[in-house]
Amino acid sequence: SAMAATTRRAQQVQQAMLRGGRASQGLGRAQAHRVSSRGASVLNARRFPAERVSLARNVRSLASAQAEVPPLAEGTVAYEKQDYAVVELGGSQVIVEVGGVYDTNRLEAEPGSIIKLNRVLLVKSQGNNDLRLGKPYVEEATVEAEVVQHKKAKKVVVYKMQPKKHTRSKRGHRQHETTIKVVKISV
Repeated sequence: SAMAATTRRAQQVQQAMLRGGRASQGLGRAQAHRVSSRGASVLNARRFPAERVSLARNVRSLASAQAEVPPLAEGTVAYEKQDYAVVELGGSQVIVEVGGVYDTNRLEAEPGSIIKLNRVLLVKSQGNNDLRLGKPYVEEATVEAEVVQHKKAKKVVVYKMQPKKHTRSKRGHRQHETTIKVVKISV
């Protein structure tokens, strides 16, 4: 009987939506009276802007369309594997590739300068399929990187509260970061 009651209620709501009644708009009696005196179109315009409707149409048309991808020519590879290295950088381990851009904790270097990272934990060269693992670091392995810029990270809000004491503090923090671009991996 509980199941039948829920299905009956669902049918009633569906019929009210078709009629444009207050159940379709999720309103109580007093709010429905105000809406009916002003006209329901004002409320619907607020709740369902035209942009949302047009966006939904665009999404449907994009979903139905099929993207044509040309086939690869013979002898070509979709993604060519690159040499990579695992480096200790700013207190964490980062997998780096040549040409990759990475954010790290602030480094004491001027933008545009080249820095050498000596704490290399692993180096993989794809040309001769050679993997070198350090104990803890690979000897004579370096990664050269160019300092692109210094910046601040996104703000983190620190909110402290003691319940029942009316003590609250809200503070923002932005970590200083350095953006680097890897130029060369050498062993």
